[in-house]
Amino acid sequence: MRAKKRKILLSKRSGNSSDFHTKIQDFKTIVIYGSLGIATIGGIVWAVDRLIKKSAKNNSATKSLSEGDPASFASDLISAFDNDNYFGWGTNVEKVYDVFNRLPSQRFYQKVIDAYKKQTGKNLNTALVDELSTEELQNVKQKLNQKPV
Repeated sequence: MRAKKRKILLSKRSGNSSDFHTKIQDFKTIVIYGSLGIATIGGIVWAVDRLIKKSAKNNSATKSLSEGDPASFASDLISAFDNDNYFGWGTNVEKVYDVFNRLPSQRFYQKVIDAYKKQTGKNLNTALVDELSTEELQNVKQKLNQKPV
């Protein structure tokens, strides 16, 4: 009788152990597939975001081909910041001044800021501070302040 009880108890324990291991294996499977699902969704969201930003940048660049469009002014500033002299470094300050001379109004300048952000992902005012000396920046601000609102 005692031997039978021991066999029953041992079989119950081994059955519970097997059940426990099955549950652990199921949990591991859920965690692995859940992680893969989250990573896949994250990758898709990232790719869609990149496509939207690239599309906006291309759209802005296409608009920059038409004279008088804010994107055109932004493209001119980008080229002035990039390479402007024989050696290909520095900022073409005269070109920056020319862009600010051609601006029709301060409100239009806000549109240029938006177009610059779409094309480069950077803030135009920050770029001006980085690219120009204090005196040059004051000249640019003066030119802008002379424009109608």
